[in-house]
Amino acid sequence: MKVTNKHIGILVFLLLSANIAFSQNQQYDSFSPSDFFGEKEFLSASQDQFLNIYFKTKSEVLKFDGSEFSRIKLPIKYEDLNKIYAFKDKLFFSDNNKTYFLNLLNDSVNVVWDQAAIQFQQNEDQLWILSKTELIKLGTNLDLPEVVYSNEKNEEFYSFHIGQINTVIGHSNGLTVLVEGRSPASIGTFLSNPSKIISVDSNTYIHNENAVFNYANGRITRLFKNDIAIIDFFVDDFGKIWSVDSDGKLWVDNGIDTKSLASIIPNEIITVNKLFNDKENNLWILGKNKLLKIVQNNPFSRIVQKEIIDLFVGEKGTLLASSKELTYYNIYNKEITFKIPEQEIPVNNIQAFELDNTWIISFNKNIYSWKTGDSDLSLIRKNSNFIPFTYYTNDSLIAYNQRGDIFYVDKNVSPVQQIKTLNSAKKLDLSLDKIITVNNQNIVSTLNVATQKVKSISLPDSLSVTNLISASEGLWYFNEKEIYFISELGEITQMPISQYNLLQGKVIIKIFDDRDGNLWISTKNQLLRLPITFNEDKISSRNPIAYNKNDFLLSTFFLDVKKDPTGTLWFTHPNGISLFNPLKEIPNLVAPGISVEKAYSYTLDEFKNPVDTINLLDNKARIEKDAIVVIEARVINHLKNDKAQISYSNIINSQSERSIASGEKIILTDFEDGRNAIEIKAVNSDGIESVNKEIVNMTVIPPIWKRNWFYISGGLSLLLLGFIGYKTVIGLKNSRAKELEEELQKGLEDLEKKSHLQVLKAERLKQLNELITSQKGELEKKNTQIESQKYELSLTNQQIKKQKDLLEETSSKLKSSINYAKRIQNALMSTEVEIKKAFQESFVYFLPRDVVSGDFFWFNKAYNDKNEELHILAAVDCTGHGVPGAIVSVVGMNLLNNITKLKKIYDPGQILTEMNHDIIADLRQDETQVNDGMDMTIVTYNTETKQLYFAGAKNPLMYVEDGELIRIKGDKYAIGGQQRGADRYFQTHHLDLTDNKKRSFYLFSDGYQDQFGGEKGFKYLTGNFKKLLVNIHDKEVLEQKTILHEEIEDWKSGYHQTDDILVIGFKL
Repeated sequence: MKVTNKHIGILVFLLLSANIAFSQNQQYDSFSPSDFFGEKEFLSASQDQFLNIYFKTKSEVLKFDGSEFSRIKLPIKYEDLNKIYAFKDKLFFSDNNKTYFLNLLNDSVNVVWDQAAIQFQQNEDQLWILSKTELIKLGTNLDLPEVVYSNEKNEEFYSFHIGQINTVIGHSNGLTVLVEGRSPASIGTFLSNPSKIISVDSNTYIHNENAVFNYANGRITRLFKNDIAIIDFFVDDFGKIWSVDSDGKLWVDNGIDTKSLASIIPNEIITVNKLFNDKENNLWILGKNKLLKIVQNNPFSRIVQKEIIDLFVGEKGTLLASSKELTYYNIYNKEITFKIPEQEIPVNNIQAFELDNTWIISFNKNIYSWKTGDSDLSLIRKNSNFIPFTYYTNDSLIAYNQRGDIFYVDKNVSPVQQIKTLNSAKKLDLSLDKIITVNNQNIVSTLNVATQKVKSISLPDSLSVTNLISASEGLWYFNEKEIYFISELGEITQMPISQYNLLQGKVIIKIFDDRDGNLWISTKNQLLRLPITFNEDKISSRNPIAYNKNDFLLSTFFLDVKKDPTGTLWFTHPNGISLFNPLKEIPNLVAPGISVEKAYSYTLDEFKNPVDTINLLDNKARIEKDAIVVIEARVINHLKNDKAQISYSNIINSQSERSIASGEKIILTDFEDGRNAIEIKAVNSDGIESVNKEIVNMTVIPPIWKRNWFYISGGLSLLLLGFIGYKTVIGLKNSRAKELEEELQKGLEDLEKKSHLQVLKAERLKQLNELITSQKGELEKKNTQIESQKYELSLTNQQIKKQKDLLEETSSKLKSSINYAKRIQNALMSTEVEIKKAFQESFVYFLPRDVVSGDFFWFNKAYNDKNEELHILAAVDCTGHGVPGAIVSVVGMNLLNNITKLKKIYDPGQILTEMNHDIIADLRQDETQVNDGMDMTIVTYNTETKQLYFAGAKNPLMYVEDGELIRIKGDKYAIGGQQRGADRYFQTHHLDLTDNKKRSFYLFSDGYQDQFGGEKGFKYLTGNFKKLLVNIHDKEVLEQKTILHEEIEDWKSGYHQTDDILVIGFKL
C-alpha cells in the first residue's frame, strides 16, 4: 500500500506542476502564408530520420527542415493522394488503389503494396502499414510484406497503434488487441469509429466520435467528452488532452478544467485540422493558412503582467501584486483577480503570506485578511505598528516594527514577545526555512524557523547589504565581477567563476540560490544557471547553462525570484513573470540532421575580388592551392536551433574537429595537395551529434613543380641539355684553335707598325714641352687674382654668420612664445580628469597637429532652476590649426564660459545660437574680412532625470546602442565663419536614457576621418571611422583610447598628420 501511495503522490505532483504551467503562456512559433509559398490548408504531417517534416496540404506536399519550406513533387495526380509517411530516406504515399515510396536520394518511385494504405507506423527498424482490410509489416529492405492481421470478421479497419505490450487495431466493430503469443482479443464493441489510437507509457488512448477513451489493464474508461464531434486529439507527457473539434477549435483538458487555445497562445487565431507531435516533442497545430509549433520541452513559460510590485508564494498558491490589483494562482489552475482598496493606492509597502486557506496581507500599515475565493478583503487592524510577514504557528505570527525589531504577535497583530538579536533595519530576507536580518551595525542574524535558533555574524562595512543573498548553507555576496560565499561562521570565500567562458567579462546584475544546487546569475544578455555542490567546507561548481530571450524568458534581468512548493521558480520582471519548471527541462536526446546547402571555392585577383568560383558539390571538383572554400551547412532540428552547432574537420589529414554556431559559414584555407574531404555533422543544444554526416570532397591541384609530368619533362630536358652541351664544347675547341693561329699572324704585322710610331711620338713630345714653358707665366698672374677674391669672400661669410645667429635667437623666442601659448591654452581648456569625474566611463583622445591646437574640448558642471545637476560637454573644431586655430579656440572657450556661467543658458541649441551671435559681434564679421569660425558638438546631461540633450554645428553626435551605431546630424551651418548673418537657430535633440540601457556616445572633430594614409594615401573617411566605433564600443574606455591611437598611427604609415584630432567617448 505504501508503494501505491508513493506513485499516487508523484502523479499528483506532476499534475499540479502541469496545472500551474497550464494557466501561463507557452513558447510557440507561428508560420503564415509568406513562409510556405502562399495560402495552404494543412491536413497531415510526418517526419523522417533526419528530422525533416513533410506536410500534406490540399494542393501539394511541403518539406520543412527547421528553417525553410520546399516543395516535393509526387508522380501522381495530387487529387488522388491519400496518405504520406516519411521513413528512412523514403517518402511513402498512397492513392485509392496502391501504396508507393519515393526515394528522396534519386527521385525513383516503387510500388510497395497493391493495397491503399490508410495509416503507417514505424516500429524499431520496421514499417507497419494498415489498409482497410489488412495490417502488414515490411522487411528491412522494404520488400516481402508480412501479413500481421487481416479482417477475418469483415470489419473495416480505421486505425492502429503499436504499444509497448500490445498492438491495438480500431475497426467498425470496436477494437482488436494483439499480444504476442496470445490469440487476438475483441473489446470495446460500443466504439463504432475508433479513428485514432495512441499510447503514452502503458496507457492506450482511443478517439471515437466526440470522446477520448483510455484502455489500460483490460478496461476501457472515458476520459473526455465534447459537445460536438472531435476530429483529432493528442495526450502530452503531463496527461493533458488536446482535442480539435469539427469547428476547427482547439481545446486543452487537464482533468480539472478545459480551456481554449487562446488561454495558452493569446492573439493567435487558427482553424485547426490536425495535431502532430514531432520527435523532439514539439506539438504542431495544422490549420488553414497557418501553422503553430508549441514547444513542450521548454521549462520556461510566461505570465504577462504590467506594473508588478511583488510576488508571494504560499503552500496552495501564489499571490501576484501589481499597482492596483492582486492576482491569485492556485495549484488547481484557478486564477482569481481582486482590487486593492483605493485608500491603499499607491502601495508603498506590501507583505503577504498564506495561513491555512487565508492570506494575511499588509498594505502600508493596514493589515487585511483574504480567504481564498472571496471577492473582498477584510480589515484586521488599521495603522498597525507591527507588520506581519510570516507565521510561526496557526495562532502566532512573526512581524517587524518601524525600527526593524522582530516580534511574535497574535492573530490580532498584538505583540507577544520580541525575538532578541534580530533586527531588520537594513535588510529582511525570508526563505522557506530561514529568516535573515541585517541591522545598522552590519550584523547578520539568521533564525531557523523550525528550531527557533539564531546565529549571528558580523560583516565588513564595505559590503553592500543590497547584494547579500540567502544560500542553502550560508550567504552569498556579489558585485559586478565577483561572487563570494559567506559561511555561517562568517568566513568569506571567492567563487572561481572566471574559469567559465560564459562568465568572462560579464557584469553580474543579480543572483539567486534555488536550494536545489543551482546558483542563478543575471547578466545583460543571458540568465546563467551555475550548478554548485557543498561538500563540508568546500564549494565546487560545473559549467553554467545559459538561457536567453530565445528560451521564452521575458528578460534576463530579474527583480526577485521565489520558489513555490512544487519546485517552480517565479522570476519577477518589470513586465511580467517568467516561470521555470525543472520537470520540463528534459534533455533533447534526438539526433539532429545535417544538410549542406552550398559549397564553393574561389580565388582572389590582384584587387582582392573573388574570381574563378567552383561548385564543390560536384565530387570531381578541382581547386587551386590558394583557393578559399566556403561551405553553408544547416542543422535540421526544431528545438533550440539557435543553440545548435556545426562540427567539421578534414578527415584526410586527421584534422581535429572545429565548431561554429548554427547559421554561420565554414570558411577554409591552406589545404594539402591532392584529395581533401571535409566531414560535417550537426550537434544539438544538449551535445547529441547527428547520425548522418555530410562530406564535401575536393582535389587540390599541386603547384607545377610538384606534378608528375613536371618531373618527367625535367629529366628529359636535362638529358637534352647534356647532349647539346657536349656538342657545343667540341665545337668551341676547334673554333678557338683557328682563332689563335689568326691572332699570331696579325700580331707580327702590328709589331712592325709600332716601331715606326715610336719615332713619331718622340718628335711630338719635344713640341709640347716648349708650349708648357710659355704658359707658366700666365698661370702665375691668375693665382694672384684668386688670392684677392678669397679675402673678399671671408668678409661676406662673417656677415652671413651674424644673420644666422640673429635668426636662431628669433626662432628660439618664437618657440618659447608658442610653448607659453600652449600652456595658456591648456590652462583655459577643461581637463580629462574633470570629465572623468562627471562621466566615470569616459576618455579624451586629443592629438594636436602642431604645438597649439585649433581643436579643443570643454566641460562645465551646472545646476538648473530645479537644482538638478547638469553636465555640459563640447568638442570644438576651430578654423585652421596651429596658432591661428588656437587664437579662435581661446575666443570659443571664453564665449562658452560666459554663456553657461554668466548667462546661465544650458540648452545645447540655445548655447550654439547665442555663441554664433556673440562670435559674429566680437570679431565684427559683418564689417571685416575675418571669416574665422568653428564646428562643434555639444551635449547636456541631466543626472537626475537621465535625459541627454544634443546640438551640433555641422558636426554630428554618434552613439552605439545594442550593437547598432546611430548618428544624429547637427545643423548644416557653422558658428560664425563665411556664412554671414546672425539669424541662425540651432536645433536641440533629446534622448531619454531612463531605460538603463548601456550606450556608448562619441563627440569628435573631422581630423580623424580626414587623415591621409593607408596603402594608396587615401583619407581614412567616415565609413571606416563608424566601423571602428562599432568594433570598440563595448571595450573598456582606456582600451578604446589605445585602439584609436594605434589605428590612426598604423593608417598614417609615413604620412604627416593632416589636421588636429579630437575624439571624446563616454558611456551612459
